[in-house]
Amino acid sequence: MSELELALTRIGRELDYPDTPELQAPVRQRLAEGRRPVAWRRPLVIALAALVVAVAAVMAVPQARSAILDWLGIGSVTVRYVDELPKLERTGDLGLGEEMSLSEARERASFPIKVPTIEGLDDPKTYFRGEIGQVSFLYGSEDNPKLLITQIIGTGTLEKLLHETNLQIITADGARGAWLSGGEHVLFLPGLGEQRLVGNVLILERPDGVTIRIEADVSKAEALRIYRSMR
Repeated sequence: MSELELALTRIGRELDYPDTPELQAPVRQRLAEGRRPVAWRRPLVIALAALVVAVAAVMAVPQARSAILDWLGIGSVTVRYVDELPKLERTGDLGLGEEMSLSEARERASFPIKVPTIEGLDDPKTYFRGEIGQVSFLYGSEDNPKLLITQIIGTGTLEKLLHETNLQIITADGARGAWLSGGEHVLFLPGLGEQRLVGNVLILERPDGVTIRIEADVSKAEALRIYRSMR
C-alpha cells in the first residue's frame, strides 16, 4: 500500500460522515415535470470532470503523492506516512535549546506563551530554541521526560514520519489538529537534519497560529485536559 493510501485509510476511519440525504423522490419529481438542466450545470460538470482527471494524473506520480501528504500539515507540523521508519534509538537529547526562565522566554518568543494550570504539575524547566523560535516546557528530565510541551509558530518547521502509528483528526476549542498514538513515530527537523523517536503526541494549531505539541505517555483525554488548562 502506498504512502497516500495508508494516510487516507487511517484518516477515513476517524472521519464522521453526515447522513446521506433522501434524493430519490426529488429526482423523480423533476423528471416527471420535464425540467431542463439549469444552464450553469454544464460548465460545472465539465470543470469537475477536469478536476478529477487532474487529480488522477497527480496521484500517479510518486513525488506528487508526497506533496499531497503535505496537506495533512497542522500549523508548524507536516505529517507524512512512510513505508519504513529510520533506524533510531531513543536518546536523552531532546533538542530543546537554551534553558532559561519563563519571563526570558516570553521576551524572546514572537507569540504569546501559555502554561498548563493543572493542579499537581510541578513547575517545568523552560527552554527556548532561537533558530526555530520554539518554546518548550519539560517535566522530569531529558533522560526521563514525563511530559514535554512545545509551542512554535510558522509553517513546515517540524515533520512527523509515521508508519504504523494511528492518526486521529480532532478539534478542540477552536483549534484543529491530530492525536498520534499506537506506536512510535519520528520527529524530524528538516532544516537541521535532527530526528528522534517519540510516542503519543497531541498536535493542535491554536486560532492565533501557534502550534502546540503535547508529548507524553498519556491518553488523548488527558492530553486534551492539559491543553485546555493552558493559560
